[in-house]
Amino acid sequence: MPRVDVIVAVRNEEQSIPVFLDKLSALMLPPDVAVSVIFVEDSSTDGTRPLLRRLARENPAVGYCTLARSFGQGPAVMFGLSRSTADAMVMMDADGGHPLEVLPEMIRQYLDGAQVVQCVRRTLANRKAYRDIGAATFQIFARMLTGIDTTEQNIFYRLVSAPVARELLRHPRYWRWLRFPLPRRPEGALRKIYVDSQERTLGESKYGFRRLVNLAIDGILSLIPTARFVAILLLMAVAAVLLVRGGVWPLAVAVTAVILWLMGRYASLQRGGVLRQMQVVESANVAGAS
Repeated sequence: MPRVDVIVAVRNEEQSIPVFLDKLSALMLPPDVAVSVIFVEDSSTDGTRPLLRRLARENPAVGYCTLARSFGQGPAVMFGLSRSTADAMVMMDADGGHPLEVLPEMIRQYLDGAQVVQCVRRTLANRKAYRDIGAATFQIFARMLTGIDTTEQNIFYRLVSAPVARELLRHPRYWRWLRFPLPRRPEGALRKIYVDSQERTLGESKYGFRRLVNLAIDGILSLIPTARFVAILLLMAVAAVLLVRGGVWPLAVAVTAVILWLMGRYASLQRGGVLRQMQVVESANVAGAS
């Protein structure tokens, strides 16, 4: 029987988790498929932890890992992927922003041969205007700098087969932003499902302006080809030299500082040691999570 794990990173989601599980249990999933949930609990300060303990005792299909300290949503999701032994995994949020009703179709597409079933958001209700403007600006700059159309993965809600998950785990640069080059071969390996969604309906967003900006920077740096990144740095270095020759020292120093900062940020995305640093202090119904 094929097994599918739903991987969800949670932090202060005491309100969202019961609603999420109720909606999941009401779905008409394909027969002869075992679906479980792995919650990766990441430094909650509300009642999320005792709630997960109770849910795991009541239902063996609900598992969780509590991390010793926070590493962010992306690494937490990747940690869940690394602990899953299922045939396929679904990466998603529990806050209502990723519509659960398409999950049965995602699983059917996987059973039909898809290696990745990517949800693409058509609309997002109730989002504030400044976030719409920010998202559009990011997509323009990301396309210019990386040459990649990021609208194809405007949400990280997707199903991946176990081989794809293992390949993703080999490339730390994609972990923070949870986007990666989607498979194009063989034909049918990639399927897309277009969804209409809304901003979270329960709880509070963990993404303030500063965190969104940092995530956007990491997103661009994770997708930009190395050759293109080096070319951009060389152009900036040439600009710094010209500024020095023109006597504009403060601006030249600023450009040089940005170059060094970008190099450090880019290098940090390549380091894969974060998963080894993530210690589990409590778990249930997750193989190999202790």
